[in-house]
Amino acid sequence: MEAPMQDIPPIKLESREFWALGLTLLMIAYTIAVMPPIMPLVVREFSSSLGFIQGALVLFSLVTASFSPTSENLSQRYGRERVYRTALIIYGLGVLVVALSRDIGVMVLAFSFVMGVAATPLVSTPWAIMDFAYDGKQEMRATLAFIFLSTLGGLSGGLLGGWIAHQVGWRAAYIPTGFLLLIVLYLGRSLPQIPPARKDPIDWVGGMLSLLGLGSILVAISLAGEFGWWEPKRQFLIAGVVIPPFAISIVPTLIAVGIVLLGFFAYWQRRQANLQGGASLLRMGLLRQRTFVIGLIVAMLHVLVVTGVQFNLYQFLPSEGLNPFQTALVVLPYNLTTLVALMIILRFLSLEAILPPRRVILFGLAFLTVGLGILYQALEDPITAFSLLPSLVIMGLGSALFLAYINALTYAAAKPEEKPEGTGIYNPCQNLGSSLGRGILGTALMFFASRSIVDGILHELGRQLSPPERRDTIQRLQVMLQTYGREEVAKEFAKLPASVKPALKDIIHQAAVEGMRHSLLIGIGLSAIALVLATHLPKYPCATARAHREYGDPPLKSI
Repeated sequence: MEAPMQDIPPIKLESREFWALGLTLLMIAYTIAVMPPIMPLVVREFSSSLGFIQGALVLFSLVTASFSPTSENLSQRYGRERVYRTALIIYGLGVLVVALSRDIGVMVLAFSFVMGVAATPLVSTPWAIMDFAYDGKQEMRATLAFIFLSTLGGLSGGLLGGWIAHQVGWRAAYIPTGFLLLIVLYLGRSLPQIPPARKDPIDWVGGMLSLLGLGSILVAISLAGEFGWWEPKRQFLIAGVVIPPFAISIVPTLIAVGIVLLGFFAYWQRRQANLQGGASLLRMGLLRQRTFVIGLIVAMLHVLVVTGVQFNLYQFLPSEGLNPFQTALVVLPYNLTTLVALMIILRFLSLEAILPPRRVILFGLAFLTVGLGILYQALEDPITAFSLLPSLVIMGLGSALFLAYINALTYAAAKPEEKPEGTGIYNPCQNLGSSLGRGILGTALMFFASRSIVDGILHELGRQLSPPERRDTIQRLQVMLQTYGREEVAKEFAKLPASVKPALKDIIHQAAVEGMRHSLLIGIGLSAIALVLATHLPKYPCATARAHREYGDPPLKSI
């Protein structure tokens, strides 16, 4: 257990320490959000593929999620501020290598592994310190402020980063990250000293089990588009050996291995917790709390949907002839609406005095689901920024309402001393949701687009294929779209018969629309599941609930 709250110097909202922590979250969000708009430029320069860069984003989330328990363990042993400052330096070195890299492999290694490891304590430390330093209404305001700054980082990454990439080059898009890093280092010189709470040995076994378990699952998801969810699209070889040696894809094999390893991880944590002085990454007590688990799943589903849909928009809109900056401008209304709505809630509104926070969350998820449905309908010719605007605004409003209270309700039943431990569970699950969003919705976009392209070309040729031949052709095209560079794909399409070429542009456009629509249907389904699960959250955070028991409920019926 870390030091009690009374031993920690208070942090005021306007203090330099608070802004150091908040700008850290903004910096991380910017760096992640800048990748989708610069993706086409990176692919073109390195003659790489969208699938490869998508894999780098998935690996970033994988590493961050997998390292989170070990990061929490290190913070508890050596002190959060020491681990935090070390991570800032490592993160800065990783950004520098990414911006200067001349090889796609070096870039992916620096982005996914170096920056992924460093981002873990940089994301968890602000929330952990905030949990100790604030209570009651101050904690709510600090939470909303951190969410606001994270959202602002995502917005500026897509917009400012996309503009810099289009005007100067994708490498220059990382200059704002460098400036933010210097500001954070300056402001964070006097972070509160949270004394290390315990001197238990580091749980390297638990760290390895969590890394391999989560890693196997997330790698499997990132490979699904290339190798197939169940039936293998192609063989997975290591040193010439086919894995697995039977007729299923590597994906379910890795998922099964990951689940088994996470089972061992849970067993190991329980065993270590029962041993006096045993090294343990985290306690599993919060996972026995129904409220925490439901909030965890609902928050993960929200991240999955919004990350996956935004990622797909960044892949879909360039096919309509937009450059990275124009694409960011089209997606801007979602992020801007979320940002403005959060700012209004933070500065002017106390929604919990009017509506139970659970109802606010339900309204938020309902708006998100409706916005996805409107976006589905908007994917008709002509597709313009104006036609997509209403859906993105409604989705942004829904996310703002959801984000305003989901954290408070997730921890409604948690004791103050359990919150730092909860961070070691909550953050990896959000990273898992981010990876699942890109993996599931991104794979759906590619699969249905590939299927539509194949069927469109066959229709122009007046040919039919047997079901096995058609399935194999779709799979090969999907692999090509995810692994070939733009020029290589163009060369492959140039080999098509001359009778197909006049209709090829329209075929590709319609295929992109169909792929986008199918991915949106999946997103709508997952959002609806989150909406149903959210009905089981408590009406109020525990502190608010106590206040209403003393002073009475607001004049509205509870849900």
